[in-house]
Amino acid sequence: MLLKNERPAILMLQDGRFFRGIGFGASKILTGELVFTTITGAGYPETLTDPSYQGQIVIMTHPLVGNYGVPPWEKDEYGIIKYFESDSIKVTGYVVNECCTNPSHYESVKTLDEFLQEQDVPGIEWIDTRAITKILREEGVQIGLLAVYDAGEEPSIEELKKMVQKAEDPNLRPLSSEVSTKEVKKYNPLNPIGKVVVLDMGVKLNILRNFVKRGIETIVVPYNYNYDQIMALKPNGVIISNGPGDPATYKNAIELCKHLIENDIPTFGICLGNQIIGLAAGGTSFKLKYGHRGGNKTVINPETKKCYITTQNHGFCVKDFEKGGFKEFLTNIDDNTNEGIIHKTKPAFAVQFHPEACPGPWDSLYLFDKFLEIMELK
Repeated sequence: MLLKNERPAILMLQDGRFFRGIGFGASKILTGELVFTTITGAGYPETLTDPSYQGQIVIMTHPLVGNYGVPPWEKDEYGIIKYFESDSIKVTGYVVNECCTNPSHYESVKTLDEFLQEQDVPGIEWIDTRAITKILREEGVQIGLLAVYDAGEEPSIEELKKMVQKAEDPNLRPLSSEVSTKEVKKYNPLNPIGKVVVLDMGVKLNILRNFVKRGIETIVVPYNYNYDQIMALKPNGVIISNGPGDPATYKNAIELCKHLIENDIPTFGICLGNQIIGLAAGGTSFKLKYGHRGGNKTVINPETKKCYITTQNHGFCVKDFEKGGFKEFLTNIDDNTNEGIIHKTKPAFAVQFHPEACPGPWDSLYLFDKFLEIMELK
């Protein structure tokens, strides 16, 4: 039984199973790919604004979300937004067990509910996120529907069942085109020591920050830029960024990477970039049953046996890239899927996780310095 001012909300699977909850954020009905993340109660502003979640309804396994509110849209000394991974919420819908209504933090300027309302994104709370996560782990990620109503409205379950049955897989769309920059953007540090071009497949802002603060002029270009356009900018190296969707659909980026590798251009791929470089090497991609999404994923270097605790957000992986001269240098401990590739003779490597989000005792930030060394800037 809902209280007077509570808003009815429904989360529905494509086979008609559904969960009733309480709505927050925007009142609307939409469909998307249902995925879950094991990121903790800290990191939801970054999760919400991560472009790799484009087209997805994200389920948080952590029970309480929003406890420290939402910070302001401020920029750092390089002109990069400080507290978020892009300039807007990118998740299609948001699912939590409990949305905190009384946040406490000195940087907070609004609640999670207000943030989602401002960005026109629906959310649902007070449903069993453990049960939904168990379904996705056992059956795999799948298409679903999220419906949030105004207080006093009554959901029509039969109508929602018809809507969800017609829903299409967002991975069939070129999702990077929806989140990539539409124009060239430049971030300039004082006294730059070099220049990189970032192919924006849905880049997270902290990736840019990690290059600029190392003294690298960072130029962000649209997802469909080709080899000649990028080389006209005279970079010391090229980044193939993270982003949403099926890597096999990005033919232009794959072709670009073939030319970069062939011409010995220093190249660094992150997440989706790892998959695209692997495909350029002649490999194949495949979809994981329920993906790797969270902040506690362990990877290992099979040669040194050194482990790293990583942050990840991807639903696809790559294999069979060895024919293109690459070898695996990092492996996922949980399922033995690829977590990093490096060329045996060319200046090209990539990782499947997010090094910009992995500081601490298992630091992966060294990968940015490794790329500077490959570009002979360090």
